[in-house]
Amino acid sequence: MLLAVVWTVVAAAAVVAEQPEVVTTLGTIKGSTMESLNGRTIFAFEGVPYAKPPIGKHRFKQSVPGTAWTGVLNATRIPNMCMQLPNQMTLKDFPLDVAGSEDCLYMNIYTTKLPADLPDGTLHDVIVHIHGGAFQVMSGDLWGPRHLLDRDFVYVNFNYRMGVLGFLSLDDKTCPGNNGLKDQNLALKWINKHIAAFGGNPNSITITGISAGGASVHYHLLSPLSKGLFHKAIANSGAVLNPWALTKKPREKALVIANAVGCASNDSILILECLRDRPAEQLVLSAKYLEAWAGLPIDTIGPIVEQPSANAFIDQQPIDIIKSRTVNDVPIIFSYTNDEGSIFVMRVLMEEKFNQALQERWNDLLPHVLEYNDVMDPSHAAEIASEIQKYYLGGRKFMEALPDFVRSVSERYFDNGIQEAAMLHAQYQASPVYAYRFSYAGEKGFNPFNDMFKKIYKGKAPHGYDGPFYYSMGPLWVPPIQNFPEALRMSKTMIDYWESFIKGTPVAAWSTVKSGLPDWHFLDIVGPETSGNVFKTEKTLSLNFWNGLNLKENSLERMKSSQPPVHNEL
Repeated sequence: MLLAVVWTVVAAAAVVAEQPEVVTTLGTIKGSTMESLNGRTIFAFEGVPYAKPPIGKHRFKQSVPGTAWTGVLNATRIPNMCMQLPNQMTLKDFPLDVAGSEDCLYMNIYTTKLPADLPDGTLHDVIVHIHGGAFQVMSGDLWGPRHLLDRDFVYVNFNYRMGVLGFLSLDDKTCPGNNGLKDQNLALKWINKHIAAFGGNPNSITITGISAGGASVHYHLLSPLSKGLFHKAIANSGAVLNPWALTKKPREKALVIANAVGCASNDSILILECLRDRPAEQLVLSAKYLEAWAGLPIDTIGPIVEQPSANAFIDQQPIDIIKSRTVNDVPIIFSYTNDEGSIFVMRVLMEEKFNQALQERWNDLLPHVLEYNDVMDPSHAAEIASEIQKYYLGGRKFMEALPDFVRSVSERYFDNGIQEAAMLHAQYQASPVYAYRFSYAGEKGFNPFNDMFKKIYKGKAPHGYDGPFYYSMGPLWVPPIQNFPEALRMSKTMIDYWESFIKGTPVAAWSTVKSGLPDWHFLDIVGPETSGNVFKTEKTLSLNFWNGLNLKENSLERMKSSQPPVHNEL
């Protein structure tokens, strides 16, 4: 009899362990368990709604908080990704033209200790990851918790609307835009209010992101709507000053979408009513009409500078916000890899028809390849293309100088804007700003791009390549890290760096970007041994070159549609 009682108690404890529950002000949430890389138990709560579904009449509107539920919310499955065009890196051989759902505003929360397991009441630091994907593709769950939660963090990722459904703007109050960023903002508000129920400290939240996620982190540093919602920020491989991160001529692009789906008009209300009647899949597919050549530009539709209003996520030029000292003044890390650009011109490099076309039509196509078509004076197009060729290629054809051509893409797309953002923040804010360049190419087999592009990638770290050392990447392109001893050591080193930043400011033994001004000062990370990772100071030669071209971007001119917006009363 006693044995039966003991067995019942043990079985009941096992059920509790496998299906943990937390109680929030919205209701009870039931989760599941998984293991960290080193075997720690992780309590996982996946598919937790943070907003009402933005469907029907709510399409193209700012998201609103969800309401309380009755009973127990079953948060044991990964939620729908937000609707998108299939991406070859994440949805290979996907049979449909469109993936995901409009009902997608959910988050995933992971913790190793619930409040009952914290006897001294000390809550854990919270890391919130904003996923990348050019503001067009991917989902939060692709950046998993198994690496980070070998440490005592609470980790959260989430989905937000992207592409046409998340960023369409008619550049007026009818449809102001930036709904994807406003989704992110609402997710941060939810986390602040409820994360303590999961063992997380709402007074120690670090937001992180890679690529468009890194640019999103930077947007939250600039937005008055996000003030007080986080305490530190890590922007990897992305900043608002990157040319792809701020969409130009938003109304003009919205009218292209409207025309493509049979909603042609110059009346904002009529356009919006018509677009809400169209199938979401049709709207997502229509983004292809914004591509110019070879899948470029990568930022077909994304964040904008809104018209001024109380609900605007950002309504001033980014550089002006930084210089006005009105940023959300928190400690920041900016970073990039030493070979950001190659994957963005993969088709140009790999497909004969594209590289032949670029060689023959350099002046016409380069503005699309290097993302300056919308910010140049067309009468200077040939002159600008010639200057770029001279600076990077020394007059050679780009196929004769592939590493230098790819360097032009890396510097234009990422390095320059990240350096400029970091140095401006270091100059104008009080909190410390740090920077690193990730120059570790990975051991054999853990970086498939090294095998694919030996001539370009040898000894290089491609775009966002530090990500696999922080996050378990699920179905993304890297193999399981546990099969690679050096990669495991690299993961420990990178998470050590993050933990030092999150738990201590200033960071011991780290020098700041400000200490190197007016030059670029950063930590060059070349491998898992910290003794080999040293701080460097370099001249910003590429940034100076591009600024010298006098393109109409950043704070120089607000690029808007040539067609004035129609201001209708709703």
